[in-house]
Amino acid sequence: MKFGEVLIKLGYITPEKLDFALQEQEYNMKSVGFSEPIGLILLRNGIINEEQHSEAVKKYFEFLSEDFSIPENMRKIASIAVRALENKNEETKLSHESKVALINKIAELEEKISVISESDVEKKEVLLESLNRRVEKIKKDLEKFA
Repeated sequence: MKFGEVLIKLGYITPEKLDFALQEQEYNMKSVGFSEPIGLILLRNGIINEEQHSEAVKKYFEFLSEDFSIPENMRKIASIAVRALENKNEETKLSHESKVALINKIAELEEKISVISESDVEKKEVLLESLNRRVEKIKKDLEKFA
């Protein structure tokens, strides 16, 4: 499940609002080569508020942690992320920027693992092992906050 779908499922946005954010994201990517994540676009445009964004981030990771169509290590990272996001200790609580970085990194690694798993590339196992090591590093980093 994608982050925008979580926002729709929670009733925070409509499909039309998601399309608006996706169009802005695509335009920014084409014009400047970079774009914000969907959640930040919606936040910046006042379509959702900080509380809704935080709840959607948590739900996104909850969905990922229960999604058996993704690799087990990604589900484990998502579970750790949920615990980290529930952390109320101000000294070890994840910042908004960290949450966004975490979402982006998990999505990036999910995509790479999926593409490589389904391909016939040379050294496929080496590439998957490298990605899985990166996933394990993220997992260890997240455990510090959970």
